[in-house]
Amino acid sequence: MTWPFAWAETLKFKGPLGWWLASLACFIVFLFLTFPYGPLQNRLLNEFNRASGWEVRAADWSVGLPAAIEWRDVLLAGPTLGTIPLEAVRTTVGVFQALLGRLVLDYAVQLPGAAQAGAGRATGSLTAASWSLRGPVEVKGHLQQMDLAAVLKPYVTRGMVQGDFTHRWDSAQGDNAALKGEGTVKIDIKDLVVERIAAGTSSIPSLTFGRIQAALACRDAACDVTELKGDGVDGSFTAQGRMMLRQPLQLSLLDLTVTVVPGAGFAQKAASLSLPPFQPGTPLTFKLVGPIMHARVAL
Repeated sequence: MTWPFAWAETLKFKGPLGWWLASLACFIVFLFLTFPYGPLQNRLLNEFNRASGWEVRAADWSVGLPAAIEWRDVLLAGPTLGTIPLEAVRTTVGVFQALLGRLVLDYAVQLPGAAQAGAGRATGSLTAASWSLRGPVEVKGHLQQMDLAAVLKPYVTRGMVQGDFTHRWDSAQGDNAALKGEGTVKIDIKDLVVERIAAGTSSIPSLTFGRIQAALACRDAACDVTELKGDGVDGSFTAQGRMMLRQPLQLSLLDLTVTVVPGAGFAQKAASLSLPPFQPGTPLTFKLVGPIMHARVAL
């Protein structure tokens, strides 16, 4: 005797429930359709330019589903490394967080010419306390088999990097607030070939490494090198010290103590460094100080 009455109660609430669900669906659809993607993508590019000192140019941009901005054929132009091409950049906007006044973006950057699926990508998230990007900001990222030769030419001709990074800062502290934040970087580089690099009045010879591991912890514009080591056909090395961040980043200052255990073929390459002769297998310790792009070698 209870079944007909229960069914009647369900029918009584079915109409209002359906209208409520239809109203919610329409609200979500029109929110996505009327979301200010144009001003947002302009703001993101301008903030990246201001914080990094790089110029960003995109051939085209469009809106993706469910709530994303996609840039295609992107070029990053910097004062030292020249122009870096990117195949595509995609950011997904957290619409419901935006309704609460917060900015949450998930991003994916694809380098051109990746041979394997999932390779050549950088993914992560950006979280800000407000749409104006004022206040606390946090960036997290993961590098998946990215080709360093595509990013660091002409200094690197081969090398694959994988790693993770995170950085937090308060943008209300001024234009260089990002440098004064805190974060960590951990990367693993394999099959690296570094071309000859000018270092003050001398130059660092071309070097080949099978693997390099590095980890940094940064706070208040100073990065402690907690791990830096590598090995390859030219020998092995370890380093420790600090890096003081400057704007632009290529003017950052190094203060590293480096210990090198040269291989048999490194002595001839090292002649241009004006250091005492290297003996294969014998450790040699020296200092590397000054701006990154013009560091000086001293005993």
